[in-house]
Amino acid sequence: MCGRLNMSLDPADLADELRLDVVAYDYTPRYNVPPGSLVPIVVERLDDEGQLIRRLETASWGLVPSWAKDPKIGFKAFNARAETVLEKPMFRQAIRRRRCAVPVAGYYEWETTETGKQPWLMSAAAAGPLFMAGVFEFWRQPDESWLVSTTILTTASQGHLADLHHRMPVFLDRTHIDDWIDPAVASADVPPLLEATLAQADPAAVTRHKVSRNVGSVRNDSPDLVVPVA
Repeated sequence: MCGRLNMSLDPADLADELRLDVVAYDYTPRYNVPPGSLVPIVVERLDDEGQLIRRLETASWGLVPSWAKDPKIGFKAFNARAETVLEKPMFRQAIRRRRCAVPVAGYYEWETTETGKQPWLMSAAAAGPLFMAGVFEFWRQPDESWLVSTTILTTASQGHLADLHHRMPVFLDRTHIDDWIDPAVASADVPPLLEATLAQADPAAVTRHKVSRNVGSVRNDSPDLVVPVA
């Protein structure tokens, strides 16, 4: 499960490392980001001249498929189970054609304790953001503009992350981002791509620490939310 994000790092700082051609994400530091918020995604798309361009784009967190009647459907689709993403109508077109990487400073999970739920912040063990495997979609709005939306893939928790929750995001290491977001991957090759992506997800690349219970309310959004507590 991944239902609250820390977006305190500017992913545009990785423009050179990620070989970004276009940065179209307007960064604002946020420390307590719920579904329905705007998040960055790394995608590859063809431009008007047929050139493949790598972009840092803005997407609404919660997938809205092209056939949806109401964009509110996205509030139920902020995560996609990797085990069923290839078959579910909500995700099966996006997983085959529109894959992305979602860079975040971290995400939160809650542990049930005798004194109530204790939040933990999961972040990268090394410097920089975590990259999560995602898919994205386009939905035509009433004014004819396009809503870009995304969801984060999850899988069964492994390693120390299983102590907190039975699900974890599908993490991407930097070397695997290229393969995951490549739009040239044939539809028939997507299932083995997904299998390889799940195999490389490493919970040891993630560290965690307890944080203030104030993170439980989305009204709270300040740097002190990510500070470790005893």
